[in-house]
Amino acid sequence: MTATTVNAGVLTAGDITQLGYVSLANFLKNKPIDQISQQRPLLKALMAKKKPWGGGVGGSGGKMIVEQIRDSYGATKFKWFGDSGTNLSDTVSYANKDTIRQVYYPWNSAHDGFQFSEDFLIGNGILISDSGSTRNSSDASLVQLTNIFNEAMETLRLGFEEKLDVSLHCDGFNTIGETPTPSSTINGLDFIVPLHGAAGTCGGLNRATAVSASGVYYWRNQYDNGLGLNTAGAPVPYAHANLLKAMGNMWRACQKNGGSPNLILAGTDFIAGYELAAKASGGLSRYAVQPGSMSSPWHLDPSVEIKDGGTFTGLFFQGVPIFWDPTFDDAQAIDSGKSNNSATYDTAWTKRCYFLNTNHLSLRPIEGNDMVARKPPREHTRYEYYWGLTWRGALTANRLNCHGVISASGA
Repeated sequence: MTATTVNAGVLTAGDITQLGYVSLANFLKNKPIDQISQQRPLLKALMAKKKPWGGGVGGSGGKMIVEQIRDSYGATKFKWFGDSGTNLSDTVSYANKDTIRQVYYPWNSAHDGFQFSEDFLIGNGILISDSGSTRNSSDASLVQLTNIFNEAMETLRLGFEEKLDVSLHCDGFNTIGETPTPSSTINGLDFIVPLHGAAGTCGGLNRATAVSASGVYYWRNQYDNGLGLNTAGAPVPYAHANLLKAMGNMWRACQKNGGSPNLILAGTDFIAGYELAAKASGGLSRYAVQPGSMSSPWHLDPSVEIKDGGTFTGLFFQGVPIFWDPTFDDAQAIDSGKSNNSATYDTAWTKRCYFLNTNHLSLRPIEGNDMVARKPPREHTRYEYYWGLTWRGALTANRLNCHGVISASGA
């Protein structure tokens, strides 16, 4: 019996590199990383409102993203006035306004990539030659190469998404992925909204000393570690009996400073404690959505919201859905619950709940550097091909006191 020979065709080294690059670029364009799985609610929310940074010098060395903030309404010359005599207006005066400050966030660079050796490609039926011989673009080599690339690109995207998400949760002081260049990890949520909001520096401003002309400490997030609103000390997360009142206090503090939070993320233990608190209040229906009801606090059919909400818990607070964030478990494995690299404030992520206002918390990718496909040159010492994906940017806030973090034991 005579064996049938398949003309597999031959691809040059340049073909391999260019086909991989074009495939990766098209993959990211047609299936962008913005299409975040519902299991990553923080990343999904940040991607939905990301604001590209156009570059320019900001802060030391220029490697900074600038946010404008208002520290007060400035000096005022407000006065009720009228005529002080017949046809004689009372005097009024005018103030000099100096209310704008700038905060600076360092932007960071992230990379991931994959490589194929020539032996690997040949072992998968892809013939390679450095010659410029004529090839058929529909041959078996091209089909097999496409299959290999599809799997590599899908896992590259998912892996990048996973690492970026957990990085945006943590404070930037721990290793995520490969060992980073010193001080090159992005500062995430735990850096901007730490468990002790009155200490440390954020955006170049000292939280402890940034005070307005009227004496208001404006550069602090709200926090409650079971000791009362904005009370320092070793955390003792709330038992359910005292949780609802504490949450109400924090909510009003956030509302006062920038509007109501629009994103609530919580860990497993906190959700358990909240459920107990809701039941103990005798009004569980006030805190849980009943599937099939045609009304809900955020004016959507809850059956649709539960279906599309991914990690929506079926619970809400002050009309805002509470989402379980599975990445809290990943963050716990990385930093052991130490907030902003503190040895004192080390509440487990599973016991935390964040009140966030996404109008004042932004993912700022550098313009032209948001999920870019790369094709590094081949090394002359290796017969391998390389493709990469890079991102540059920062997580920034132009207001801190509209965000809050509170903890509960789950009991």
